[in-house]
Amino acid sequence: MAEVLRKSSRATRNQVGLRVRCPAPLPRIGCRQKGSGVRMDLRQIEYFVALYDERSITKAAARLNVVQPALSMQISRLERTFKTKLFERTSRGVVPTDVGRTFYGICQRILSDVYEARRYLRDASGKVSGDLTIGLMPSVANSVLPDVLVQYKAAYPDVTLRIVEAYSGSLLEQLNSGKIDLAIVNNSSSLGRIAITPLFRDYLVLVTRYRPGKKIPAEIPSRRLQDFRLVLPSQRQGMRVLVDSILASMGIQLQPEIELDSLGPTIELIRKSDWATILPIVAVKQAVDRKLLRCQRIVDPEIPREVIVASPTIRTPTLAAELFLKILKASVVKLLEESP
Repeated sequence: MAEVLRKSSRATRNQVGLRVRCPAPLPRIGCRQKGSGVRMDLRQIEYFVALYDERSITKAAARLNVVQPALSMQISRLERTFKTKLFERTSRGVVPTDVGRTFYGICQRILSDVYEARRYLRDASGKVSGDLTIGLMPSVANSVLPDVLVQYKAAYPDVTLRIVEAYSGSLLEQLNSGKIDLAIVNNSSSLGRIAITPLFRDYLVLVTRYRPGKKIPAEIPSRRLQDFRLVLPSQRQGMRVLVDSILASMGIQLQPEIELDSLGPTIELIRKSDWATILPIVAVKQAVDRKLLRCQRIVDPEIPREVIVASPTIRTPTLAAELFLKILKASVVKLLEESP
């Protein structure tokens, strides 16, 4: 009987002492699990957005100022980590997949939030400082820019300012590549994924050499432009596109004898010869006032120009940029108010 009780007791202990293997506890949110590889950093997002925008590894690498293998490696690592394809590779470049297109919108919002966070902390003290790179067309840079720089640096000495002068097409390329913060360019229908803010409107004039004692009408019909030996920008420039498109609606096609994509030499050539050119009034107003050139407003039809501020859609201008634009606009408006 005692032996039976001993066996029964051992059996009970064995049953009670069974070790049950329970599931592992769920991972805590925010902890990276060993071996999971699920990780993404801001650099990968920036690389993805650049490749999506450019659709070319060569162009995206140039925009980011990195070597092509580094860009390819980061995109491949992103796809491998999340086991999904973001781009289809072709002989002509890359094409985003449906997942890539959706992911692009998310990345745009992320980069915008990061930029706004940086901007908030930079501007929170109320002190205007930081680095600012502005791209300006020659027609603006050669008119009011010196006065604007004097006023701006006197008011905000802690801002490190860099000015880039180029035509609209080049400025937009630099804006997209992140080399400049804002671009002052002509408005057009080919701006793409860029935020625009109107800055000012002016008009185009026929510019000729100043001749003492010789009076000319304040306006000139567009049909008479063909009577002049013209020096114009090449057809790749926004100004030339504007002129050609408006005059084409009147059946007028200009045939310039010289195409010159440089404002300074163009003005010097006109000042010393019988050639003529077409420019915005802002570009020549001061030279006309000093009797170095003369101008006539083009009419029938008039050729208006709208100048805008172009900025990336993922970020808004900083306080330093907004204050620069305020002084620039006031200076241009004052110059235009003095025009005939």
